Amino acid sequence: MPTGHLDADQEALLHAYLAELESWNRRVNLTRVAPDRFWTRHIAESLDLLSLAAPARRSSVVDVGSGGGLPGVVIAIARSDLRVVLVESARRKTAFLVHVAGTLGLSNLTVAAVRAEQAGHDPAMREVFDVAFSRAAAPPPLLMELALPLVTVGGTLIAAVSDPAGAAAACARAAHDMGGAAPVVHAGAIAVRKMSPTDVVYPRRSEALRRARAR
Repeated sequence: MPTGHLDADQEALLHAYLAELESWNRRVNLTRVAPDRFWTRHIAESLDLLSLAAPARRSSVVDVGSGGGLPGVVIAIARSDLRVVLVESARRKTAFLVHVAGTLGLSNLTVAAVRAEQAGHDPAMREVFDVAFSRAAAPPPLLMELALPLVTVGGTLIAAVSDPAGAAAACARAAHDMGGAAPVVHAGAIAVRKMSPTDVVYPRRSEALRRARAR
């Protein structure tokens, strides 16, 4: 969704969000991007991910490891018809996300203060989302395990990565193990279609994931 397709109200909400992000970032580590690059790095890139996913009206989407709300808050503003859930476990970041949702009046946005591996075993969240988004929440193979269990069969995971071709190669096996198709490379992102249900053993619990992350 190019920024030119935003209406005046949406642009105003996005600028208000960036103002809150800059203010809170002085005391909470939400982003390392300089404020003069917020629109390009945060808004435009988030809208690019939304355009890549192109979710149908009234779809449910999840932002895994949302951090400062990217891309989830931007998506909720750009598409008020979507139900957007932000999964974030860090207490100070979830406080910011709840604050933003209330301040901006984003009734289609919910904050889930939970680890992604716990969300993946919650019947209310497991395999219910049409699209999962993530921006550098974890290395690509680990992200497959954290995000794909949340995606319904037929849905899609869109992950922003710095090296799409390398990421696709690195996570192809993990995507298959989670019920996903081979990752498809796009500019700045990979997309994985969910083809079959994820085995109930995934995602693994925190200790097993920590060992996998350390490898």
